[in-house]
Amino acid sequence: MRNVAKLKVEMLAAAIETYRRPGIARALPTKVNTREAIQAVAQCDVIFCCVDSQVGRMFADKVAAAFLIPLFDVGVVIPTVVENGRPRIVDVCGRIDYVQPGGSTLGDRQVYTPQGLYAEELRESDPDAFARQVKDGYIKGVVEEAPSVITLNMRAASTLANEFVARAYPYRLEPNHLYARTMFSLAGCDEDHTAESEFDRAENDLLGRGAAEPLLNLPVFRKMRKVA
Repeated sequence: MRNVAKLKVEMLAAAIETYRRPGIARALPTKVNTREAIQAVAQCDVIFCCVDSQVGRMFADKVAAAFLIPLFDVGVVIPTVVENGRPRIVDVCGRIDYVQPGGSTLGDRQVYTPQGLYAEELRESDPDAFARQVKDGYIKGVVEEAPSVITLNMRAASTLANEFVARAYPYRLEPNHLYARTMFSLAGCDEDHTAESEFDRAENDLLGRGAAEPLLNLPVFRKMRKVA
């Protein structure tokens, strides 16, 4: 029997239906920066952001603000340095952020930055120009945040799930607002937490905007008027 390639979202939806019921999971095989995806995510009660890109995080962040949806974001990274011509692992890290409506956003927390968004766009649209700018030093600190290490990914995923449970069924001895961010280091066997009050929060014009046009107040989603 020949294997038929399937997208991750389709495989995940099928897996969910094996222990729930048919039709409970909807797979949407498209990028999050499309009108269709944004409108679908806007119907959710909670957003779990498990993407690899800053662009993906930015759109999830904007949807969460516009539609007042709690957002949980997770990322992992394995920093390395080159010594004697060979790479050496410096750390093995994970990060989980909980963003509540009206609180500090992922943008406020520098999870994505203008420089990072620019670098990602250039890497996708013009890889040669991206490589030149990295070599010339114009683009610095580009980190690949998608290491293929299943144990690290599952450690971060379980922490993310527990962070959601802590909000749905409070179990901590301390208030949840002290855990707006959780960072762990496997190299240092360490885990740190950051309170919501420790993040600066900028004015957010998207807060509670909902589905007002243009969607997410982005010109790219402005509907064209029909000419009579």
